[in-house]
Amino acid sequence: MQRIIDSLFNPIIQVLTQARDYLENASKISAKGLNLDYFLGPVSMLGWQWRSLILSVISSVILIVTILAVRKLYGLYLAMKEGAKWW
Repeated sequence: MQRIIDSLFNPIIQVLTQARDYLENASKISAKGLNLDYFLGPVSMLGWQWRSLILSVISSVILIVTILAVRKLYGLYLAMKEGAKWW
């Protein structure tokens, strides 16, 4: 019985583990910073205050979208786990 349940939930656990690994890698990449000169040419001509503001907005949006995606995946995992428990 344990093997059957593990075979059902193992793919979901792998997806969640990969999501956690991607988030860890994203934090390593975000620690390096985002160089706006490569992506947004006109923004790079602005002062450092504007560049910092735009960088903060972009980073915040990426962080919020990532957190929402992980929360949805975790909610799906909990729903499937609860469904298997009920069954």
